[in-house]
Amino acid sequence: MEQGTSKLVSEQSLKKFCNAVLCKAGVPADEASVVVDNLVQADLRGVDSHGVVRFPIYIKRLLDGGTNATPRPKVLRDSPTAVVYDGDNGLGHLVGVRAMQLAIDKSHEHGGCAFVAVRNSNHFGAAAYYAEMAARQNMIGFAFTIGAINHMTPWGGAEAMLGNNPFAVAFPTPTGDPIVLDMACSIAARGKIIVAAKEGKPIPADWATGPDGLPTTDAVEALKGFVVPVGGPKGYALTLTVGLLSTMLSGAFFGSEVGDLYEKTGEAQNSGHLFGVLPVAAFDEVPNYMARIQKGMDDIRNAKRAPGVDRIYLPGEREQLSLLSRRENGLPLGEGLWRELQELAQRYDVPLTHID
Repeated sequence: MEQGTSKLVSEQSLKKFCNAVLCKAGVPADEASVVVDNLVQADLRGVDSHGVVRFPIYIKRLLDGGTNATPRPKVLRDSPTAVVYDGDNGLGHLVGVRAMQLAIDKSHEHGGCAFVAVRNSNHFGAAAYYAEMAARQNMIGFAFTIGAINHMTPWGGAEAMLGNNPFAVAFPTPTGDPIVLDMACSIAARGKIIVAAKEGKPIPADWATGPDGLPTTDAVEALKGFVVPVGGPKGYALTLTVGLLSTMLSGAFFGSEVGDLYEKTGEAQNSGHLFGVLPVAAFDEVPNYMARIQKGMDDIRNAKRAPGVDRIYLPGEREQLSLLSRRENGLPLGEGLWRELQELAQRYDVPLTHID
């Protein structure tokens, strides 16, 4: 069955396909499943800019040698509360999951806050995935990352020196579904522009500029130009801050050192991340925290609504609703992405079928 010009694919068939292709590209099966769960969850949550739309470039980087299919990450510096972690140029999703789990384990072991700074990683997909790992352990989770390509200028500059440097913060709640902020520091994630370019659709005029520095609605031209920071100079400062947090503690690349996810596919990117956890129990009894955050959630949801507004959402709620819907009804893949995945299916003799 098609939805508009999209093909609907079940979660199970998409995961099976991606796992099989990754394995044929040299990734061990158990590690491939970690990467695929991250990717497909982004699509389930409606964050299509960070899901399987990136899958073809991840495969190309593996084949071209820019990403290590069989990494052996290691701890470089270790203390009860802080770790520097080398991802050995592995897929960023795998490195990210292992690094966040290390922060969680450190916190469980020592009963306090823990942070893990990462070097030698790659693009890690949606930041919410990692922050939510901590939230589901009754910890406030943090995930920061450097962009995998420079496409934002310093405020007042005419040369790209920054990515849009996403970050996420997730709060545990009594329902088990975290309150989670996941945002890029640009008005729109570059992945949304990539999706529009693949599907031949225009973008809003305030998302990006072309290479001439002028606003554009042409997604293809926007990919040649620069994304616009959210909030003008404040967004630029936020982007810079997230970039520094993601790199300066670990020795990952920053500024002019940053490569290009799409163009320099044979070169290691040395991408950096920072993961952190604040365990609720280190500050107060968990039931006390849960009572407070439940009241806070109720206050926000029950606030007087503006005309025409049926519901006030907390950050992350729309994504959770999307996950439930798409898990039941299927994930829509745009025509351009469908063609790319079918090319991979033919190359690796791995079928990908849509829902009839």
